Amino acid sequence: MYNLAQIRRVGWIYITGGMLVLVAGVAAQAAVGLQFEKILVNNLIYYCLFAAGWFLFNQIVMGGTYNKLANPDNLKKLVRLDALPQGEPVSLLGQNYQRVEIGFMLVWLISVVLLQVVLGQNLTLPLGGFAGGWLVGGGLGRLRFVGKVKQEEEEQRRRFFFSDSSLGPRSDVAFFSERTDEPQPVGIPAASVNEMTTSSSLPPGVKRRAVASAPKDPGSQNLRPK
Repeated sequence: MYNLAQIRRVGWIYITGGMLVLVAGVAAQAAVGLQFEKILVNNLIYYCLFAAGWFLFNQIVMGGTYNKLANPDNLKKLVRLDALPQGEPVSLLGQNYQRVEIGFMLVWLISVVLLQVVLGQNLTLPLGGFAGGWLVGGGLGRLRFVGKVKQEEEEQRRRFFFSDSSLGPRSDVAFFSERTDEPQPVGIPAASVNEMTTSSSLPPGVKRRAVASAPKDPGSQNLRPK
């Protein structure tokens, strides 16, 4: 499960990656011989437009996840953790989430440069501005979400955790609280939190096998055939 600090890191990774993709896209177009002033202006326009548009779209999508923890009726449906999750969340193939997110940024950067070099002057679309703005918009959306949820944590005296960093409608939300002035719903052990995170992070069609072990019934050991 992801806490707010970890989601904030993902947001900054997206913002940094978006800026690097913008610079790489401009440099690639300049390297193939396109007019520098024109490509610079076009990339900046696309960068600002897509960053603003994707940021606003993120607010709509993440609003559903936010309502799960801000609405008192929806809050009753959330899973309550018995203890704070320990360790870093894992993402695809059991890798650390930061490595995976940085890897995605590298894929975007290499793809923009490679496409521009292969197609040369035939590709005049400012890919760097488009992809960079998309990444920055997603990063800014995560930072704003973290700020809003942080206020809810302080007001409700709870810690919220999320199954993934995309914060979409299908993201699961759980919380931990030491408050004694509220009913104690059935929680889940902290040991199962990593399993939830790993399963929710897998792409569609990929199944992760888990071996569940349960203590044997002590009473069964006393049974003997007569």
